[in-house]
Amino acid sequence: MRYWWAGHGRNYEAAIEEGTLWSCPDADGALPEDRTVLKEMTPGDIVFNYFRPYIRAVSVLAEEWHDFPRPHGYEKQDGEGDDGWLVRVLAIETGLQIHRDRAAGLTAFHQRGPFTPAGNAHQRYLSPLSDEEGAALLAEAGVSLPQPSMGSLRGLPGDVWGVEDDDPGMTTIRVEQAHLRKHLLRGRQNAPCSICGEDLPARLLIAGHIKPRGKCTEEERMDHERSAMLICALGCDALYEWGYILVGEDGRIHAGQPAETKRIEDAVDVLVGKLCSAFNEHTAESFAENSRLMLA
Repeated sequence: MRYWWAGHGRNYEAAIEEGTLWSCPDADGALPEDRTVLKEMTPGDIVFNYFRPYIRAVSVLAEEWHDFPRPHGYEKQDGEGDDGWLVRVLAIETGLQIHRDRAAGLTAFHQRGPFTPAGNAHQRYLSPLSDEEGAALLAEAGVSLPQPSMGSLRGLPGDVWGVEDDDPGMTTIRVEQAHLRKHLLRGRQNAPCSICGEDLPARLLIAGHIKPRGKCTEEERMDHERSAMLICALGCDALYEWGYILVGEDGRIHAGQPAETKRIEDAVDVLVGKLCSAFNEHTAESFAENSRLMLA
């Protein structure tokens, strides 16, 4: 995972709304480094979206670059063509106001960096940041990178607790989590758990796959309408992921795997009979497949 600074012009709102970073050759056909560096970005990289005079958002890269014509909202400069390169990003935090003076104080001056020695923002599009700079800016923004729950790792090979932080599998999971949380929360600070129904702060809700992640296709892993739900970290996530509770064909919670202790049994009993708010015509198949897998 790497960190990047993206200096937006008036395309900022379109870029965040559409989830894009796009560039093209210069007007004279030249290929400035601050544009072509877009091709070095990889999924899981973190982007600080700057539109003067503030860092206004933090995004995570969702896919590598590909050729793409000029998107809506990217103004055309005199002499520029419409053929360029695009990467997809997912905004994990918006509405920030980190002033450039503060950002300059958290970053070191270097040749490819976003600031001049005087602390003014360079007129360049993309700048790489060091791990230390990225971590400092994340802390300033109060942003924690989305972390997978234990259940999100079901089906991955090996000892999941021994996976290195820069492992490609972990990077993919972070992108999935950012995507699912964005669409399931829809900007809400509080939302109900799909299992117990309690209204809880977003930080206590997990974007969980309805069936084990390892049994999902790549398309299903990003399908928030059919394959995911918000589930709380106060117990529902663990009970569901380990199969102690299941969602039946009637959309209600049923007991699943036998409980080994009285405490687990009591926790299951509280939930049995409740209607799962994530159950609908789109998710029914995923819930049914999860039940088959848990009871096999």
